[in-house]
Amino acid sequence: MGETEFSALLVIQNFSPDPFFSAKQQKRLSELMSLWRLGRDHGQALPPEQQAELDTLVEAQLRAATARTAALLQQESL
Repeated sequence: MGETEFSALLVIQNFSPDPFFSAKQQKRLSELMSLWRLGRDHGQALPPEQQAELDTLVEAQLRAATARTAALLQQESL
């Protein structure tokens, strides 16, 4: 096999609240994930309003990770 060029950025999140995802959001996400797992283990789904809230928080967490990475990259370029 020949040489392969590869570059990557590895970000290890410490799961502490930050400007991108607050402690309140983390707490609620944890609560909803616990309810989701309990329901899954019993063959039940979350009520639609809780599932929608969970989906919104997961999307917010993904956006926060993206914003966090962009901020790190910007710091690196300074």
